[in-house]
Amino acid sequence: MSSILGIPLEYLLVILQKNNMMVSWTHFYEASLKHKWKYKTTRERVSTAVGDIYGPQYRDEVIKRLDWYSDRYQKLNSL
Repeated sequence: MSSILGIPLEYLLVILQKNNMMVSWTHFYEASLKHKWKYKTTRERVSTAVGDIYGPQYRDEVIKRLDWYSDRYQKLNSL
């Protein structure tokens, strides 16, 4: 059985921020689904990391948009 190594999302956000780059949260969400994450897990990890790095106002906006995208994504894929 192979193991997968990862780095904390917070660390990646700091690196991206220092390089004037941003995460595509829709792509992150879709990748999380491919790796069998439940939406609750994805939402919690994004919320924690974004809140720690960018603050609560930015986190709330990211989560609001992620919730919207997730809802639409699930509806479209259940047809």
